Amino acid sequence: MYSMRTYLKKADILTFLNISLGFAAMSFILNGDLDMAARLILVAVVTDGFDGYFARRSKTESEFGMNFDSLSDCISFGVAPALLVYSYTPYWWMIFFSIGYAAAGVLRLARYNVTFKDIGEGTFIGMPIPIGALLIVLAVLGDLPPVLIIGAVLFISYLMVCSINFRKMTTNRFPVQNLVVLFLVAIPVTYLVLVARIAFAGFVGGLFIQKK
Repeated sequence: MYSMRTYLKKADILTFLNISLGFAAMSFILNGDLDMAARLILVAVVTDGFDGYFARRSKTESEFGMNFDSLSDCISFGVAPALLVYSYTPYWWMIFFSIGYAAAGVLRLARYNVTFKDIGEGTFIGMPIPIGALLIVLAVLGDLPPVLIIGAVLFISYLMVCSINFRKMTTNRFPVQNLVVLFLVAIPVTYLVLVARIAFAGFVGGLFIQKK
């Protein structure tokens, strides 16, 4: 009755990949390769978008899958970006902002898991944590000054725990936006800073468009 095979679906393979990418990113951070770590988090953002898409297409969405996805998001989009931004900035006290970001992300996931049945279709309360992780990565890859990095972390943390309504971009259609993120992974280092800064500004602007 409680066999794991009863709960696991094919789409959960991508969730396993999400966890693996998050752990690999943290390993690269600990070894000083922040560029590779940032790119792996971006790939995790892509896989997170596709697991939901395939679950909906195959009609295998479940409460187990949702909780499994949320727990994997804690690693890939909570802990990994927090460690990335802490390692990127030269100040020891950045650890407090990093902890705040990770805590805000986990709180956002916990709130979603207990309220998703009561929220209207096509609406998120608070900014989803994958978008928060995406913005953190773009800020780091864009080599923003430390003061702007700190401001971005505070802003992103607030958006995740606030009560602002955001429109869901996820539908049964193919998630084209994930391919845009995947394109960022392939950008050569020579052009990465400029492209990341443009993408950061574009995604922040998009947040206000998505706000309901």
